[in-house]
Amino acid sequence: MFNRNSILKFIGNLLYEVLGLEGVYMIAAVPAEGIYEAVYQINKDGGRIDPLTEDGKRMNIDEKSGAIKLFARSRDIIVKDELPLLEEKVGRDVAEEIWKDIEKFKGEVLIPIFIADKVSFLIVLGGKLSGDMFTDEDINMLSTIADQMAIALKNAQLYSGRVQTERLASIGMMSATFAHEIRNPLTSLKTFAQLMPEKYNDPEFRGSFSKIVVGEIEKIDTLIGDLLDFSIEKKSARVNDFNIVELVDETLDYIKGKAGPQKKDIDVVRLYHQNVINMSGDAAKLKQAFGIIIMNGFQAMNGSGRLTVDIGINAENVDVVITDTGDGIPHEDISKIFDPFVTTKEMGVGLGLAITKRVIEDHEGNIHVRSRIAEGSTFTISLPVKI
Repeated sequence: MFNRNSILKFIGNLLYEVLGLEGVYMIAAVPAEGIYEAVYQINKDGGRIDPLTEDGKRMNIDEKSGAIKLFARSRDIIVKDELPLLEEKVGRDVAEEIWKDIEKFKGEVLIPIFIADKVSFLIVLGGKLSGDMFTDEDINMLSTIADQMAIALKNAQLYSGRVQTERLASIGMMSATFAHEIRNPLTSLKTFAQLMPEKYNDPEFRGSFSKIVVGEIEKIDTLIGDLLDFSIEKKSARVNDFNIVELVDETLDYIKGKAGPQKKDIDVVRLYHQNVINMSGDAAKLKQAFGIIIMNGFQAMNGSGRLTVDIGINAENVDVVITDTGDGIPHEDISKIFDPFVTTKEMGVGLGLAITKRVIEDHEGNIHVRSRIAEGSTFTISLPVKI
């Protein structure tokens, strides 16, 4: 279900992944207690709801703290390293109080989220894993995200009883805006990476740095593509004829290679014997859909298990059945796994299966799942031979 917590989790995961942070805290106002309490945390160990301190206490910021007082006068994002510059404006005592509140969460940046002119939520960002500072471009992007997040949270409160498309309208707008803000620097960043060999004399540094930069660009571009795939209207499929057996084979080989050596103990069993089953559709989109299911299966098996794939003709349809021996999906989550921004994994924003379902339905097909905890999951995709 699309609600406050799912928005906070989505934004927290997104910021953590895209900016490459040490950690993120999402903090919500609790007016009855006069505090702002941490409701979600993500770091290298994964995501946690209602995180606690080492002594079992809830992590919070008092509503009378220096940061909240400052936000009553200014909506500007606070960067911890810039606090000395604020001393003349707020005084040393308030600046030190703000520093302690940010440091409490091992943070570097504090972002206010205003709803109805009140600070309703806070986001604390840890430092970048790369060690880089937060740039003016980063702060501008974060301000845009904060504005769109406020709209999404307000709309979630106002329209929680409406149908799914209406509930997702605000998050769609937010996603599109966020994608736009991320895509803007891509061209200049790519150009910078491509010019590196001409600008630096150390060949090892040039090669390593260029590879890293381009790789990170591709990650961001993939994220943008996933967000836009779900936030824009259906596009016309690029229909072509292809052999679905060959397409599934290629996808299996690609995902197994991408999964890396840590997945070497996973057996891939192909039950199908037909070499050719021709059909029509958007081969690239279907490969993406099958790839998401197969990769999810690999991840669910935690390094060892069996992935079984079968393909067969069923009347005028082609059935592709993918079974893993992973952890399985809790019964209460089965009905929600194809919803956007719903995930049973610690990492990820929960768009993969939503995109898969849309691709299958765009091909006038359907997808079903059966799952048992500790036994695994079976996804059955049924597609018409001709669309």
